[in-house]
Order: sequence, then C-alpha cells, then structure tokens
Amino acid sequence: MDEGTFEPIDKDGHKLTVEGLIDRFVEHREARHRTKLKARKVAESEARQPAIGRSTMGALVNLKRHLGDRNAARLTADAVVNFARERAAEGAGPVTVALDVSTLGTVFKMARNILHLPVTNPVPDARARLNDAELVGKSNERDRRPSDVELKRIKGWFAAKSRQRIPMADIIDFAVASAMRASEITGLQWDDFDEKNSTIIIRDRKDPKKKIGNNQVVPLLPDAMAVIKRQKRVEGEPRIFPYNHRSFSSIFPRACTALKIVDLRFHDLRHEGISRLFDIGMQIAQVALISGHKDWKQLARYTQVKPAAVLEQFKRLQAVQGRDDQAA
Repeated sequence: MDEGTFEPIDKDGHKLTVEGLIDRFVEHREARHRTKLKARKVAESEARQPAIGRSTMGALVNLKRHLGDRNAARLTADAVVNFARERAAEGAGPVTVALDVSTLGTVFKMARNILHLPVTNPVPDARARLNDAELVGKSNERDRRPSDVELKRIKGWFAAKSRQRIPMADIIDFAVASAMRASEITGLQWDDFDEKNSTIIIRDRKDPKKKIGNNQVVPLLPDAMAVIKRQKRVEGEPRIFPYNHRSFSSIFPRACTALKIVDLRFHDLRHEGISRLFDIGMQIAQVALISGHKDWKQLARYTQVKPAAVLEQFKRLQAVQGRDDQAA
C-alpha cells in the first residue's frame, strides 16, 4: 500500500480501478433503466433508448482511456488536474473537459453513496485548480428566440413534405405552448392527460437531484391543449406523441438549413415558450410550475423579457386597477 501498487477488491470481487468503477457505474445505470421501463408502459422505440446519453458515454470512454488503470482508492486531485491537461492537449475545450470531470465525480459519488465502496471523490478538491487554470468552463448561454415568421416558414416546410411521418408542425406548436423538452413531449401518456382540469403528468422529469420518480402535474395552456386534442389515439400505444425525441433534433435543423434560418435549434422552442410566459406577465412561481425549474437562477438563463412586453403588462395592470377602483 505504501508503494501505491495495492489494488483493493470489493465484496463482489471487482478491482477498485477507475475502469472498474466506471463498469459498475454503467451496470447500475442500466439496471435502473430496466427497472424504470418495467414500471411504466413504454413503446418499443422508447425501450431501445440507451440508459446513458451519448455525451456521458463519450466522457466515460475518455476517462477509461486516461485513468482506467489507476487505483480508484488512491486517485488524487493532482491526477484529475493532469487528466484535464491531457484532454486539453488533445484539443478538448473547457466545456468538454468540464463534462469529463463532472462525469468522473458522478462515478465516484455512485461508488461511495450507493455501492458503499471505500473511495473518496477527488473531483471537489480539484475544481478550484481547474477553474484557476481555465481548464474547465461553462457553455455560453443561448438567447436565440425564433420569430413568428421563422416558425411559420419552418412549419410550412414540414407540411410540404408528403413523406414526413412526424407531425412536426404540431410538435413545434406544442413545444412552444408547453415549454417542454423534446424527451418530455414524447414521454407524455394518454392515461396521464386530464382534459377536464387541463393538466398532464410529466413522468421522471429532469432534475439535478432526483429524476427517477420525479413526476410532476403541470397545467396545459389552451394552445397546448388544442394540439393534444388533434392527436389520434393508436391502439396499443400509450403515448400521445409516439416518436423518438432525438428525431426532432435531427430533422429540425434540416428545415432551418433549407430555409437558411441561422443558429436555431429545437431546444430553443422551449426557451421561446418560457420567454412568452414572462412576456404576458406571469410570475416566477407560475412559470416554474410549467417549466419545471426549481429556482430563479435556473429560470433566468432561459428568458429575456422584452422591455416592450413589460410596458404592455404595466398598462394592462393599470387598466385592471382602474376598473377595480371604479367598481369600488
């Protein structure tokens, strides 16, 4: 152990190398994914979706390549910093390196908190040095909002495609009206739709602390309700929008490219939906109930309130106050 060559073995016979921890992490995620699918009615296309996203899996590959043979129980903050420098030397940018390092921290958290393995997470001690050296960074916050004209052109482009199986015009309208993520849209189920009360349940909604079992009842505004009512029920299919959400991110840019609409992504429709809620004067708590955000800091990065909209809302409030005063 003093020489640093001792490799402890856990109770299941796994060597506590970084590669071993990563393998255990993947096993745990896949088992949890299978459990979630069994607990829900899902279509075959959804069941085929991987338990670990593409970007996270890429980070795991990089971690194995650089740190896989290291003793996990003795991995230090110095080793994490050196890993970041090696990745930067390969051409990885600060955002990519940050994802790699964050993924390493997640692996160690799982190993210690869930599997109860004798390892200490080296990532927190390395973060300050990584930030000082500018080896890690955050992605630039997007403020791109589509115009009404752009949305109309994109929907028209899809409508002209006779072979287009996915009703992208409805999907686009619903994404803006509901401010939901693509994966949330395709996960909505008819059994969770309450037409009488204009609500629906979003199951396993994205959350930094709790995703599995994080089910939320959200209100459906009139435009979103109208889109759902237009969808046809398919026998044996529990979902309202029975499509692969990754398809949206694949075919949406094709329309933008064909129409020469620059720098617009499908996820920007969620941004637009949230911004519109603020534009009409909704309060933070009301918007958060629809969007699923937990606090103002998270919500602020999605919204740019227009000065003109603030003035319009002020005029509306003045008019309402004036009517109330007259009535009194």
